[in-house]
Amino acid sequence: MSEQDPRDSSHETQVLPIDELEESLVELVRVDYDATLRALTGFVTTGGQIRAIGAAAWAVVLGLAVGNESVALSVLAAALVVVFVYADAYHAALYRRTLGRAITIESLLDNWIDRLGIDADDPDAVQRTRAKLEMHRFGVQRGLRRPKLGDLVAARPRVVFWAMYPAFLVASTVAAVVLA
Repeated sequence: MSEQDPRDSSHETQVLPIDELEESLVELVRVDYDATLRALTGFVTTGGQIRAIGAAAWAVVLGLAVGNESVALSVLAAALVVVFVYADAYHAALYRRTLGRAITIESLLDNWIDRLGIDADDPDAVQRTRAKLEMHRFGVQRGLRRPKLGDLVAARPRVVFWAMYPAFLVASTVAAVVLA
């Protein structure tokens, strides 16, 4: 006759099953994560294109200003720098927000993976994960409100915003002063 030791029964695990609703929620989170990654890729691509077009447009206008000895074109080159700085910083701010969203979604999916493994026998952890899945707000565009000035000033990569664009602006200003 084998009698169970009460201490042994405490080691038994009760894995809570995954229902269809939870599977559907996880699938929706994955779809949302894919959309977020596509938005990130778009912001990176657009930022690179803005920088390339801005540098090329600035060089052409400044070249025309120097070639034609035109102060007005030098001022236009400086104005172009300001316009492209704003557009680039705007996309950089949107990228940072979207990156934060991707990290949040990855944490949510990590919690769900823990729910399947290490937290499978912890009903409280399972319920917390389920609640987080149910509370997730879908749609990457929800967090893409208009960036504030602080977001634009914090734009990255810093070398572009604190070295390249200022150098363009200084060169345009110097050309305008020399040509005047």
